[in-house]
Amino acid sequence: MPDTLVTARLHMRAPNPADVLAIFAYAGDPDVTRFMEWPTHVDQADTEEFVEAVAEGWDDGDDYCYVLARRDTEELVGAASVQFDEHGASLGYIVAAAHWGQGLATEAAQALRDEAWQIDDLYRFWATVDVDNLASVRVLEKIGMCREARLARWSPRPNLGGGVPRDVEVYALTR
Repeated sequence: MPDTLVTARLHMRAPNPADVLAIFAYAGDPDVTRFMEWPTHVDQADTEEFVEAVAEGWDDGDDYCYVLARRDTEELVGAASVQFDEHGASLGYIVAAAHWGQGLATEAAQALRDEAWQIDDLYRFWATVDVDNLASVRVLEKIGMCREARLARWSPRPNLGGGVPRDVEVYALTR
């Protein structure tokens, strides 16, 4: 994956330590993180650990998390990631509440889909989404992903009742 991606409205790049405050602004927001598979950040130390982990993923070449900066202002508005494993490439994203409903998650997800799909031996691009996260379902459908299945009690959402696994929908593109 490239170091940066540019879309019509976004500049996507690897996060760095200077981004901690901006990332914490949305990663510490319980409304924004409620469907995430990781707990809401409670302090900047959580976000610093996240930025360090992201750097390791980039170094390992299997986990690429991009921060989403608006091209017009360079304001960080979220993040989007693609992780490679034996199943293919899995997609994730988060957008700050102030920027919901503007199509930025769709734009970022589409950019990652397009870039990953250029890898010749990638046969599966997929994501899981909590059954109650209808906005995220719409993002996946907008970028051409199809619902494959519901997985009962698949993964905990720590911001929705602790460690109890919740049902998710699996969406994918395959070739």
